[in-house]
Amino acid sequence: MKVKETNFYNNLISDTIREMIGLAKKGNFTAKQELNGVTVLVNGDSNAELILRDQQRAQSSYIEGEVGPYPKAELTAKDKENDARVEAKNERRRQKHQAEYKAKAKIHREAVEAKLANAPGIELADEAGWQKSIRVNSDGYGGTIITYSERWARLMQIEMANGKNLEDVADATSHEADLEGITGFMYGCAVSQIASCWKYGDQLRRWHNLKTQLGNEGEKANESGGVLNPALLSIG
Repeated sequence: MKVKETNFYNNLISDTIREMIGLAKKGNFTAKQELNGVTVLVNGDSNAELILRDQQRAQSSYIEGEVGPYPKAELTAKDKENDARVEAKNERRRQKHQAEYKAKAKIHREAVEAKLANAPGIELADEAGWQKSIRVNSDGYGGTIITYSERWARLMQIEMANGKNLEDVADATSHEADLEGITGFMYGCAVSQIASCWKYGDQLRRWHNLKTQLGNEGEKANESGGVLNPALLSIG
């Protein structure tokens, strides 16, 4: 049977597989597509549940090679033993990576805390506005943004006190300040917060807008006084 590449993208892999089967049946060919790194083959009479089962197994490295179009209906005892053995290996690897990540995160946090231990507090242009932001962001999400914002501003102050330009240190210190694992949206909120209250906020806002823009929207934001949020930008 002729093999034809398909290009379906659904939120659920199971839905993609069903669409592949439907198209294969209609066109009388074998549909082929890569799903999360696994090459999947289906015919019009393939069993979607079995295809999904083996796609998931292949994604977890339980099996190698292409999946389908006709997986075995029942896994043998040997198959199950192999899956369990590979999963145990995967779990050991995950635990090792997690331990390594936690160790690196601990070293990073301690280095940043030591750097800020005797550093000046955030230099504010709008003390009242900053205190209001703290009050209205008392929840975990908003509080994290405030904490990150203050830490980032103070790290920039340290570099600027040593004679460096804000534009040259803003990006590196934004990553250095991230001890919580902030999202792109949270980063954008932090820029807005710092821009409105920090002594050097407008300078940061202008740098950020030009760095973030995809076209000339950053230049327009600089003229209007706005702040681009990178999590809300899209390429048309």
